[in-house]
Amino acid sequence: MKNIIISFVCAITLALLPSCEKMMGDFLEKAPGVDVTEDTIFSSQVQVETFVAGTYRYGMHSTLPRNERNYTGLPRYTTSSIATDESESAVTWPGLQTWNVADVTPDNNDLNEDLRWSGSALRFVAIRRANILLERIDKVKGLETSYINQVKGEAKFIRALNYFEMFKRYGGVPIVDKKFELTDDFNVPRSTISEVVNFIVSDCNDAIASLPDAYPSNYRGRATKGAALMLKAKTLLYAASPLFNTATPYLSMDDPSKNTLICYGNYDAARWQAAADAAKAVIDWAPSGGIALITNQTLETNYRFVFERNDNSEIILAAKPGGAVSITSWPWTGMMPQRFYSGTWGMGYTMTFNFLKKYEKQDGTPQTWDPVGGTDLIPKYNELDRRFKQTCAVVGSYWNVNIPMVTSYVGGTHNDGNVCGQWVTKYIPPSLTLSANSAMPNDVIFRLAEAYLDYAEALNEAQGPVPAAYAAVNTIRARSGQPDLPAGLTKDQFRDRVRNERAIELFGEDHRLWDIRRWMIAEQDGVMQGDFYGFKIYQNPAPPNFRYEVYKFETRLWNRRMYLQPFRRTEVLKGYLIQNPGY
Repeated sequence: MKNIIISFVCAITLALLPSCEKMMGDFLEKAPGVDVTEDTIFSSQVQVETFVAGTYRYGMHSTLPRNERNYTGLPRYTTSSIATDESESAVTWPGLQTWNVADVTPDNNDLNEDLRWSGSALRFVAIRRANILLERIDKVKGLETSYINQVKGEAKFIRALNYFEMFKRYGGVPIVDKKFELTDDFNVPRSTISEVVNFIVSDCNDAIASLPDAYPSNYRGRATKGAALMLKAKTLLYAASPLFNTATPYLSMDDPSKNTLICYGNYDAARWQAAADAAKAVIDWAPSGGIALITNQTLETNYRFVFERNDNSEIILAAKPGGAVSITSWPWTGMMPQRFYSGTWGMGYTMTFNFLKKYEKQDGTPQTWDPVGGTDLIPKYNELDRRFKQTCAVVGSYWNVNIPMVTSYVGGTHNDGNVCGQWVTKYIPPSLTLSANSAMPNDVIFRLAEAYLDYAEALNEAQGPVPAAYAAVNTIRARSGQPDLPAGLTKDQFRDRVRNERAIELFGEDHRLWDIRRWMIAEQDGVMQGDFYGFKIYQNPAPPNFRYEVYKFETRLWNRRMYLQPFRRTEVLKGYLIQNPGY
């Protein structure tokens, strides 16, 4: 940690000195012969806005494959989906494949998953910049009080977001709430789970009090009151979950007195109620921010619209690292199914049969799948929850004018890299064609549907399956045409149903990996260990046009220590940063 902190202190401090102006990238400009200092940055609102924009650039993460190193730290070639039961990558070399063989170590974690820790230490740069804003903004002349409060709210939101991203990965982490100078002691020890959660929530509360409900359209991507409410709700939901809300950790630290670095050390049902209240606050706030679930399209397109239309009403916050990009640029080149278009990286990913079985039929009953295979693939696809075909491009379907038929069968053009049978196309608009070959990715961080599912989950854990919990989850189901959950479910049954609903609705949005861990279900067969299955699909010369065979494509491994990730070995060896158990 000391080297990391020194590196980001130096990066920001030197960026404010004339000898290293270039380290500020695009966020500062100076005329020839004019030195850029911290005083220059905080000399006017224009300069402050430039610094705020840079802080967003460092402080906002992406859930999509990215290759912009000043945004991701290191190239992130896939989504976290391939490390879970959601999907399998079309290629074997992405770093996240190490999760599928339980090869997560103190030497590779930051290179394969937590890229914003490695590389340019972007997360720590963002935290330091937020601390600088909080210390300097009051001293800038000529600023209105409302603007000062807004900037403070944005700084606290960005700081809280980056601490949440560390909390969900590592548990307790060192808290840095001031600008470090080179003369300071950088050996900051880990804080407890309670301290970190309280710190994040406190920053969120301050941000909620300071941020506006909405911005003009040209300021999209900035944190609103709703974004801070959503971050608070998500933090409390994770804190209330079995991984942290327990007297007995998943593994004990070498010194059991240090277990509060990885769990609370006790179970408290009130944590679930606090999470439910926070999620309900998001839902209640939504009209004030012009936020609403997408229900005004069709049952077949409501879900897809959320991901293909930028700045739609359901999105509370999306990352805005850039504008429209071509098919051959990131993230499209890493998400596009392997042979849809030439010139891409030939990647993409496919939905596992393990996950496909989670989709109900449109009447709400379970789909029946032959464990060997059959000739009724297309009818079975057609019976599934409408969100399935808005998530995947299936064999024989129309994609766009360039791909009038998806040929993902053995021998077909689109079968290269097709491990599981169903190409994942969520986020990819079919309007992305050879003639209209660029589009702006919809890089969603928070959306309203998540708040409904957070509320249903937390309320059930706090009070059981009360009517309000049913209403929340049924609201999400209804907009895609799924019937209400059956009445009379027990608490355990409702928990299973809402978890399944969450898996379907939030597929591929960087939730599943963290949900599996906070629920502590990774050891369940077919979740993150055991045999994983896909389809081999064959074209028939006559109807039925396609038949499928179920086959095992790999056996995945899991190590219990992976419920939390390891800190970098080089930092732990310095003696002040306590490693998570099992590493």
